[in-house]
Amino acid sequence: MKILKYTYLLFLGMLLSCNDTIDENKNLDFGTIRDAEGYYQEGDKKFKLYSGGIFRLNETGDLKNLFPPSINHAISSRIALQIYQGLVKLNQRTLKVENLLSKSIDINETGTQYTFNLVDSVFFQDDACFESGKGRMLTANDFKFCFDLICSDVEGNRSSNIFLDRIVGAREHFESTSIGEFPKEGVSGINVLDDHTLQINLIQPCSFFLKILAHAQCTVYPKEAYEKYGTEMRVKTIGTGPFILDNMIEGNELRMVKNTKYWESDEHGNSLPYLDVIKMTFNSDKKIELTNFKKSNLDMVYQIPVDQLKEVLVSLDSAKSGGNPEFQYQSKKNGLSTVFYCFNMEKSIFQDIRIRKALNFAIDRRKITKYSLQGETAEALSGLVPTVGNYDNTNVRGFDFNPKLAQDLLAEAGYPGGEGFPAIVLEISENNYLNPIVAEAIQSMLKENLGVNIKIDYTSLTVLIERFTNGVSDLWGSIWMADYPDPQNFLQLFDGSSVPESSVDKNGDAVLEPSYTNPSRYKNDDFDYFYSKAVGATSEEVAIENYYKADSILVADAAFIPIYYEHYIRLLQNNVHGFPQNAMEYRDFTRVFLSKK
Repeated sequence: MKILKYTYLLFLGMLLSCNDTIDENKNLDFGTIRDAEGYYQEGDKKFKLYSGGIFRLNETGDLKNLFPPSINHAISSRIALQIYQGLVKLNQRTLKVENLLSKSIDINETGTQYTFNLVDSVFFQDDACFESGKGRMLTANDFKFCFDLICSDVEGNRSSNIFLDRIVGAREHFESTSIGEFPKEGVSGINVLDDHTLQINLIQPCSFFLKILAHAQCTVYPKEAYEKYGTEMRVKTIGTGPFILDNMIEGNELRMVKNTKYWESDEHGNSLPYLDVIKMTFNSDKKIELTNFKKSNLDMVYQIPVDQLKEVLVSLDSAKSGGNPEFQYQSKKNGLSTVFYCFNMEKSIFQDIRIRKALNFAIDRRKITKYSLQGETAEALSGLVPTVGNYDNTNVRGFDFNPKLAQDLLAEAGYPGGEGFPAIVLEISENNYLNPIVAEAIQSMLKENLGVNIKIDYTSLTVLIERFTNGVSDLWGSIWMADYPDPQNFLQLFDGSSVPESSVDKNGDAVLEPSYTNPSRYKNDDFDYFYSKAVGATSEEVAIENYYKADSILVADAAFIPIYYEHYIRLLQNNVHGFPQNAMEYRDFTRVFLSKK
């Protein structure tokens, strides 16, 4: 069996090599670093521009799905956004919304109507789904089709919540498709005025609507591709973006190549993107990843193993003092990512607020971040939302470490010293190298401070998501990385209105429908009230005030167990340029370039 596996991988490797040769035959310079016109300014330094080259990186988890409406995973999103594009995008440095396939946007006085004027002469990538095999021109009808699909109850759609109860007619359209009826006119609030003009009407103002449209779920693809490939679009991609998915061995590696027909050029007249190839491997071993970076086999590393962080920083400081650092070091202390544990509110044990509070007060978050994680993260002593923009999360007070109070609450709930406490399983994804470190520290604290035994079950992220969305898990670990830079993107995880109603089987037993947005199935009328006020606010000030109140309610109700806020650390080879870091680890490779060593 091992021999067969080896032969299969060798054959696939030969296929990759053959494709490399084909590309090089078309252009003998393909993959090499070539002179380009102009210079790039980075702070007080100026770098000559180059095109070409192969950018190599590794992800410690696998991609899940590249079909835009199905994307609910950070790695999948980072890949998809190099292939697909939306009306707008985020600035890679500031995370501010910028035009992309929309060249201008008109918003009416009430903030309920958005009119998008599209860029001319943008073409989809070539594919057999088109009659001639050649990509056709993008029109507003393509966005209409994709946005209507987001509002449809179809297989693979995981994104309907971003438009339902937000766009006029979206809810009605979804309910019609749920019974197999697909209205010819689509969603009434999404209208094509002409080939290059799209208009969207909202039920009420939404201060973060453009941020939503920057998400990978809102990117555009051709109707022809969906009709030809259907669910195969999980890995079959046809977009308008700077890169084309060329080859992939799932769980091993993928390769994206430059879209030679891409529509953008830089201010010097150079065609974009600068890079010829992005090669991505999938290896969960962070130590191997770091070793490959040190050997110059990778051009970047995202997040450093805890036990090697000090060594890396000492090496960097030593090199800096000599004026010759080995690599570039990038750090963001206020990353838009929260690590927390979720309760299944359908489980009777977690319907007791005293239990939820006891577990929270029994955890020493400072000890975890200082010793277990060696200062690589910030303890979550506020609410769910990290500091984002003008939202300062220090205005929300979280849980202090108070083992005495935790013991009293547990005893009051009927479990003095943990006696009689039911068996609870904490389910953790094995895809993140920090997860076991944190889980085992918390397991020890709950045993020591409460006498509560928690079993840890490590599983793949795919299996974990399947279990908690279907209400099977008791308690599970979650890492929420912002899809867009707004508090709403975090707080939506506890929006009671997104919890589906339970059905009843033929035996009269309750059947839980999958709950994708709010897998905890948490409901609190006060939270929903302030969350809704924030979402519908016409000013950022009013929105933030209500977000504070909503987040504070989650803490007061012990709706979850906050653990830490992530710090983002990246290492880049010295010849990597045009790749600024941001608080979301949002990546846009369009203008990233490699200089000659």
